[in-house]
This record gives sequence, structure tokens and C-alpha cells, in this order.
Amino acid sequence: MANTISKRERTIWVLSMILVIIISMVAVNKYQTALNIANERVIELEADKKNWIQREANLNSQIRDLIKQSEEYTRIISNFPANNPDIINGLKRQGFDGNIQDIINDLVKHDELIPYKGVLGGKMGFYYKERIHVLSDKWVYAYFEDGHISGYMLLSYSIDNKEISWKVIDSYLF
Repeated sequence: MANTISKRERTIWVLSMILVIIISMVAVNKYQTALNIANERVIELEADKKNWIQREANLNSQIRDLIKQSEEYTRIISNFPANNPDIINGLKRQGFDGNIQDIINDLVKHDELIPYKGVLGGKMGFYYKERIHVLSDKWVYAYFEDGHISGYMLLSYSIDNKEISWKVIDSYLF
């Protein structure tokens, strides 16, 4: 009988060890699966990081291009015809002794020249003097708006007895 107990004990012992090994293998497999999933996620995140770095580089390149473009536009605007002394000379020949700003100030007073009605309670007007450009001693290109819609117009002007007369050549909304 001692032999049987010993055999039984050995069987229980072996089965216990097998059970411990199986449980350990299941636990290891579970953690190995979780580790694999985590590694896949790390790879995905690294790929995303590379994409974001590339996007950032592209955006920085676009910003540099826009800065160059802005500098070019600033250069063009600084050389705009309003700075041309020929305009003043032409105006003086017409008997006008003012300056370019006087022409702009006069146009601002004449919102009735705008051939469009305001919308949603807005009133059309020349609200931004910096967006009115005296092109020559005969023409002006002006921005107008009512706070909701806006447009540009090309006007001709003449000076008689120091009075400025305006005529709309063309206009459009955008």
C-alpha cells in the first residue's frame, strides 16, 4: 500500500506540475500576444510620426514660399503707381494742388457711386482707404463692401476748378 500511495502521490505531483506548466504557458502566451499588439502599435505610431514630420516639413516649406510671396507683393505695392510723381504732375496740370490722399478722401465721400445695394442691413462704402489705389491722373481702382459682400471698381476722375468729378467705368462683386 505504501507503494500505491507513493504512486498516487507521484501522479498527483506530475498532474500538478503539468497544470502549473499549462497555466504558465497560457499566461506567457497571453502576455506574448499583448506584447506583439503593443509592438505593432509602436510601429504604427512610428510611421505616423514620420508622416507628421513630413507634413511639418511640407508646411514649413509652404510658409517659406508664402513669406517670399508676401515680400514680393510688399515690394510691388511699395512701387505702386500712387508713388509715381507723374501722377502728381498730371494733377497739377489740371489745376489740382492737393495730393493723392486728397483724391482718396474725396472718393470715400461718394459711396453713391457704388452700383450695388448692401445686403443684410449693410451699407456699401469705401471703408478701407488703403485699398483705394490711384492708378494715374485719370483712374482709380477701389475696393468697396458692406460688411457682407464686397467688390472692386474702376473709376475715372477729372478735376475742374479744384472739384473732383467721378465716373464709374466698371465694377464687380466677388
